[in-house]
Amino acid sequence: AVVSTQSTGDRHRFNITEDELCNRKSFIQMSKDQCSAVRVQLNNPQFASSNISIDRYTAAQQSNNRSNEMFIEKTMAQQQQIMREQDEQLDVVGQSIGRLKQIGTAIGDEVEDQNQLLDDFYSDMSQTEKRMQSVQKKVDKILEKVDGKKQNVIIGILLIVMIIVVILFFST
Repeated sequence: AVVSTQSTGDRHRFNITEDELCNRKSFIQMSKDQCSAVRVQLNNPQFASSNISIDRYTAAQQSNNRSNEMFIEKTMAQQQQIMREQDEQLDVVGQSIGRLKQIGTAIGDEVEDQNQLLDDFYSDMSQTEKRMQSVQKKVDKILEKVDGKKQNVIIGILLIVMIIVVILFFST
């Protein structure tokens, strides 16, 4: 009783769960009950006078063996239950990993597609930049040849052409 009281107070210190504590207490009580039953049986005059050739030590050992076997069976059943639960949890984890693999593969494919699009876009932009540089050089050459008054006339003519194009565009 002293040991179980100490372990109850210090169960957190010894890392013992409430279930484990209950299991240990029930084992101790079961052992005490079996010991008492064996004592009663051994002290029973009918048992002592019977023709059975079992001495006190053998009877106590058989009782202890039965107790041990019951404890082992109970512990094995608990362990098998824990293993089944762990197997179920591992199955869930395995399924999650499979889904993550599919998602990772899909993301990788999408990244490759995006990289290809960016490469195409970069190529188009390079071509457009080259064209813009060519046009800029041509405009610079024309501007060098034309003086200030001629530039104003050209701008005016281009403005009139643009207005006509806009009017034709919206009128149709």
